[in-house]
Amino acid sequence: MKQQLKLKQLAWALGISIALTALITPVITWLAVDDELSELLYEDIQQQTQLLYRLIDRGHIAADELEVFLNESFIDDHEDTFLISVEHLKEHWYASNFNLERHYGSTESGVIQMQHMNHFWKGYQLRQGDLLIKLMRRDDMANDIKGDVTEDVLLPIMLGNLISIFLLLVLLNLVTAPLNRLVHLIRQRHAEDLSELPQISRLTELQAITSSLNRLITGIKETLQREKRFTSDVAHELRTPLTTLKLELSMPDTDHKSVRKEVDRLIHVVDQLLILARIEAGQWQQHCSRFNIRTALQDVCQRSESRLQQAGIRFDYALSDFDIEGDPTLISLLVENLLNNAARHAETADHVSLKMQVTASRLRLIIEDNGRGIPAPKRQAMLEPFARLDQRTEGLGLGLAISQQIARLHGSQLALEDAEPGLRVCLTFDHLMQS
Repeated sequence: MKQQLKLKQLAWALGISIALTALITPVITWLAVDDELSELLYEDIQQQTQLLYRLIDRGHIAADELEVFLNESFIDDHEDTFLISVEHLKEHWYASNFNLERHYGSTESGVIQMQHMNHFWKGYQLRQGDLLIKLMRRDDMANDIKGDVTEDVLLPIMLGNLISIFLLLVLLNLVTAPLNRLVHLIRQRHAEDLSELPQISRLTELQAITSSLNRLITGIKETLQREKRFTSDVAHELRTPLTTLKLELSMPDTDHKSVRKEVDRLIHVVDQLLILARIEAGQWQQHCSRFNIRTALQDVCQRSESRLQQAGIRFDYALSDFDIEGDPTLISLLVENLLNNAARHAETADHVSLKMQVTASRLRLIIEDNGRGIPAPKRQAMLEPFARLDQRTEGLGLGLAISQQIARLHGSQLALEDAEPGLRVCLTFDHLMQS
């Protein structure tokens, strides 16, 4: 079983990682700055040594004036202190500042270091011909320079890191606190409580989560209400024929015709419920094949014509001779449901028609009546299971829902349109083939 992580734990992990980064960054920065400054200070010593050599070599500074020049130019100002000596190896003259005694050692150019006046000095030695120049800087003064530069660089970084950590903590609290309150509200709810959740945060994302949960709750509430209404309708639809059957069977001279009618009604109700349940659960054994639409719908139209004529409604139909891919049993059931729906709900209608329109490789089936129709705001809802136009409407409200599910199985969709007056139901089939 995978270990679950809480948002708060992830937030703390993120905060700790940022804090560690904030601590490590100054150390890495200091090391980088220290290396760069050491290199820059060494290059500066080299350049000053070479500059002093050029001044002496070109005669700008005489040998007897060199001691005075060194003491006046390189004095201890407690900011940038240098120790310098100039020696002519052939003429054996020597000059320095701070009364630096002659130091015998290597005469090759390169890095030098020494102890003098209770300080450690480090610098560069330049050998040009017989002239040997040594220029050194006090090591503690070099470290002070590095410290000043590092401080100027690191302080803004550390301050920025502290501000970032503080803002992160504030942001995490803004996110986690409302989420925790939302979780607490949901956990404290009873299963029967389907009221909307309050908006507990101004954050757009959290408001979107709450709104989505409220839409889900509303959908569950509507589903439960439809199922309760459906249970009541089913009980009513089953109770009526069962009561009639009971009365008929209790009479000495049973009317078998009436009994058969009520049994047929019960079978129809159960069949409709089973069809819808199987289609919605994906358990319908669909047998797709190429079949002729005219042959499949001919019997359906003839049965519907007889039924509509008995209700005083004229029925016109024109079937095209085309083949389509699909389940002929389901397509027949779909059309029969739509025609039954037209007969049942077209109270003021005197005409129902079924026609087909062929465009390119598509077949459009249209069933139209001139009754009262369905108001536009209610059309989409009427395609849902158990939906009825009003309480006076007979039936379970399953006809259009079953037809919609069958249409979806065939990659199509029912479209309810205004026939002005009446209702027009359209269904489009692809992959049309000439018979």
